[in-house]
Parts: sequence; structure tokens; C-alpha cells
Amino acid sequence: MYPRHDWRPLPAARGEVRLSPDMPALRTGSGDFLRLHDLPRPGRVPTYRYLLRVRRAALEREERVRASRWPEGRRSVLVLGRDRLSRALAAELARSGADVRRDHGSDHGSGETPRADAVVDVREAPQRSEPDEHLGQLVSGGAVLLRGRREGGRMLIFPLAIDGSEATPDQVSRRRLAASPAAPELSSWLSSSRRDARPLARTTLTLTVARCLSILEDWAAEDPAVAEHRRLLRVIGDGPRERTHTVLGFDEPAPRPQGPTR
Repeated sequence: MYPRHDWRPLPAARGEVRLSPDMPALRTGSGDFLRLHDLPRPGRVPTYRYLLRVRRAALEREERVRASRWPEGRRSVLVLGRDRLSRALAAELARSGADVRRDHGSDHGSGETPRADAVVDVREAPQRSEPDEHLGQLVSGGAVLLRGRREGGRMLIFPLAIDGSEATPDQVSRRRLAASPAAPELSSWLSSSRRDARPLARTTLTLTVARCLSILEDWAAEDPAVAEHRRLLRVIGDGPRERTHTVLGFDEPAPRPQGPTR
């Protein structure tokens, strides 16, 4: 028979403790169970001081876990944009332990180029057809780039760009047009760049933030799943589901020589 009670919350921290002599233990906020090797002396004051000591040890452990999740060289993340989605994404990245910086400029800022290990450009705005030179400068120093754009009521998360060999948003659009049975209609709709005035559905926003966070955490941890993130277009919306499509990057053809006509 297992004991079913005697757990109490840890003061001002995530976690619970069990101080009974038969099984003193700490359950951390992340759900791990740690054995306590001593117990407080009887009395409210010794117990309170003991709990403060356990709380300090628990917080230090959480900080070590956060630091290991985002190691040096993969910790600084620059989040572009100021809409609801980018704000939520920046907050969750910071909560996860990343060193988050913000660029609120509507045109990716101007002048100085912030330095970061990763750049996140995931916004509730439609994809623009023209290339963004400033964004290219942000990642030219070796930073990885995660891009996402809103398309009607859904979000598109493009392949994680690490070394430039991945499909760009423009290449993704061309692949979609090539494969679509309604290519003229799709092309017309995309070229309109129409901004949907309705707020993005809460479910879509939450799933987008969660997916972006998992992609970036995998990259920070050098997880083998990164190989998949580099070749997948993710479509989130139309309900609590995510659809994925494999899209590989390709070398752009050289421009046709402009020689004299014969």
C-alpha cells in the first residue's frame, strides 16, 4: 500500500514536499521526484527554515536545468515583431530559459544589427514577396532563422534555416504553386498579401508557439530531430491539428546570359 497524503506545497516555488519519516521526498515543478535525506526538527520555525532550504535547492536545480537546455552559443534568441504571437513566443522562450532579445521594428528595425544565436521571425502577417535584406544581415553571422507567416486563419512555419541550403519561403511558395490544382487562384490570393483583420484563433496561436518552442529547443540541444525541422513546412490551423509537407531547398538557376541575338 502506497501513502496517499502528507504532501504540502513548497513556499513560493513550484513543487511539493513530503516530510513523513517513512518517505521524505520532493516533487519538483517539472514532475521529478527527489529523495530528501534529512528532516526538520519538530516545531513550526525549524520546519519553515527547512522548507526554505529545500526551496533554495529546488530553485538552483531548476536554474541548472534551464541553463543546460540553452547552452552557451545557442542561448541568445532575437524575436522580431510586436504582435500578439511574437509577444507570446518571446515570453515562452524566456520562461524556457533562453536569453531573449526583442526587435519591435515594423521593418525588422534599422541601423544596428542585433547579434543573436537564433532569429525568430514568426508573425501574424502575410508573407511578403520581396526579399528582406535586413533579415539576411541578421543571419549572415551564422545565426539560425525560424520564419513563420499567417495565411488567412492558419499559420505556416517554414523550414528551419541553418546553413542556407534549406527551402526559403519563396521557394516554398513556388513549390506550392507547382503542386496546386488551383495554381492561378492560389497565386492571385498570395499576391494580394491581404491581412486578415480577425484575431488568430487561440488554438492556432497556442499550437504555433508550442511548435516553434520545440523546434528551437531541439536545435539548442542538438537533437537529431533538427534534420526533420530543416525540411518540413508546417501548417497549423483549421482545428487543433498540424499538417506537414516535405520541402527541400534547391539552387536557384543562373540568369540567362544577355548576349547578342542571332
